[in-house]
This record gives sequence, structure tokens and C-alpha cells, in this order.
Amino acid sequence: MNVDSRFPLHLAVAAVLSLSLLAAPGPARAADGPVELAGIRLGQSVDQLAGKLASVDIDRSPQRPSLGIVPVAAVPGYRSGYADVGLCAKPGRVVRVKMNYADDSLAFFNKIMEALKKRYGEPREWRGNAFGTLRTWKWSLRTPGGEPVSLILMHYEGEDGAFTDGNSIRLAATGMVREEELCQAVKRKASGAGAANGAQAVEAESLGLDWFLPR
Repeated sequence: MNVDSRFPLHLAVAAVLSLSLLAAPGPARAADGPVELAGIRLGQSVDQLAGKLASVDIDRSPQRPSLGIVPVAAVPGYRSGYADVGLCAKPGRVVRVKMNYADDSLAFFNKIMEALKKRYGEPREWRGNAFGTLRTWKWSLRTPGGEPVSLILMHYEGEDGAFTDGNSIRLAATGMVREEELCQAVKRKASGAGAANGAQAVEAESLGLDWFLPR
């Protein structure tokens, strides 16, 4: 390497070291993604989780038609939880687990947060509000098998029923979730549901905006 004589040697060495550190790989996080939460393993079927689920009956998710919901049996340290399972690509396969911690305090949330950072590194995404009542951190990781997983830790203290009060954690196999969504979309298209949705859109427009507003 040619170094300009006008540039101090110690600064040149420092610059090279800095560049090498930037280029060097960081901690081995790419294949550290978890696959299990509270004893529920992603990819397992409902039949394989006997005793870990409160019921084997699958309720359809009101928000995601491609997924079903099964409550998790009582687990020490958690007040409740549920597993999302596929209904189309692989019916009964667990694709996501959400657990609500028994300890709702912000102090406990911070402890879990620090432990997750030590294990999986810094999260890449944050969602919250200016009032501090909603705190959400998200990690996008990969399992040792290369499957993408998302890990979300959330703390909420407010009156919005759209969020779960207290502390909760969610683990999802994003690739499996996507498989279920694509399968459902193909199924709906084959059944002619797409045309029905178009007709509903026309009907909604004819009703006028005021029809959809509270009075």
C-alpha cells in the first residue's frame, strides 16, 4: 500500500484498521434465530403438541383468514398465549406463537429486552408512540436451517383494545405465514372470490361515505 508522505503513518494505520473492522463480519447472528417459545415449536402440528395446547379445536382468525388460532395451555410465568396455525398450505402447522407475560411491569420488559439484545443483537425495528404507552421492538432473524423468523417484544399500558395490555412476546416463521397467505389467495381466486370482492367495492361506493361513519 502506498501512503502519502504528507499523511502521518499512525493515522494511515488507524484508517486501515478502521476499514478492516467495518468489513469484518459482526457477531454470528444470521443463523441464531429461535424456533420455540414457551414449549411451542414453529413448524409442529397441533397433533404433536398434545398437552401444550388448551384445546385442539382451531378457530379461524378474524384478521387473517389464512390462519387459525389455538390457545396455549397454562405455562408458568405467562398469563396467557395462543398459537397461529395454517389452514391451507399445511393445515394445523404452527406458524406463529404469541405469549403474554404474567409480569406486566416496565421493569420486567426492560429485563427481557436486555436479555434478548445479548442473545440476538440489537433489534432493527422500533414502533411506539410519543406517550411511551406503546413500546415495540422487532428482530428479523434466521434459524440454523435458514428459515426467516421475526421476534417481537411489546409493552403496552393504555385503553386501546387493539393492543394487549402488559408485556408480550411473539415469534413467527415469516416464510410459513407467507405460504399460508399465498395458498389462501390462490384458493380464493379459484373460487371466484376475487370477482365478489370487486362487486362489494362497487356496492360500497354506491352507499356513500356517510354510511360508513359513526353517528
